[in-house]
Amino acid sequence: MAATGIVALPGMMTGQILSGTEPVVAVRYQIAIMCAITGAVAVTSFLIVQQGYRSFFTDAHQLKGE
Repeated sequence: MAATGIVALPGMMTGQILSGTEPVVAVRYQIAIMCAITGAVAVTSFLIVQQGYRSFFTDAHQLKGE
């Protein structure tokens, strides 16, 4: 996530800078978007792991057989 803003200028931030927006404002928007994407990925990953756990293990924490 740190390399996204430093190594490559993402499209939204570049577009804002080219349109005349102050670079500090464009960077703040980019940071907000990257944090939102990271948060959404974290929540989705947690929910997938939780559902998988319930599907593959019993209440006694044993692997379900077919």
